[in-house]
Amino acid sequence: MNPSIWPDLLSPADAIHVQRTLEQFWNILATLPDLIQRRENLLAADATARLRRFVLEMMLALNGVAYPTDTRHLNTYLSDTQRAAVEKTLLMPTVGAESWIGQAVALVVIYRWYAPQLVEKYGLRYPRAAEEAAWLRLRGLPDWPLVIATE
Repeated sequence: MNPSIWPDLLSPADAIHVQRTLEQFWNILATLPDLIQRRENLLAADATARLRRFVLEMMLALNGVAYPTDTRHLNTYLSDTQRAAVEKTLLMPTVGAESWIGQAVALVVIYRWYAPQLVEKYGLRYPRAAEEAAWLRLRGLPDWPLVIATE
């Protein structure tokens, strides 16, 4: 491996870890309604950051690599389109329910783009039960959209 091109030690993505990531995404997302309702903004920020990390791990896994430990060059491993999509989820005009919901919806859109591809690439199962459980909780938020289109 040429250190000038790949400054981090890369390893291949692990299917078991990818499967866990697909499920954990929904488990963390399911905590958001309670955090929003209780105005736990710091914990909501932490939850959305964790969701963003899962999405990054999914993108990297589709690119064939695991999230590099102690990386200082993450942009190197993402396409410009991938990086731009995740960076859009960082924008937050205010702190409050609408911001957390906006970020979560954007991350769900990205998740739904990558998850089916990862399921196919690694022979995984889509975590439908975790998704359905998360949706039940999310529907309790007054501003949560009834449908999120990813096409």
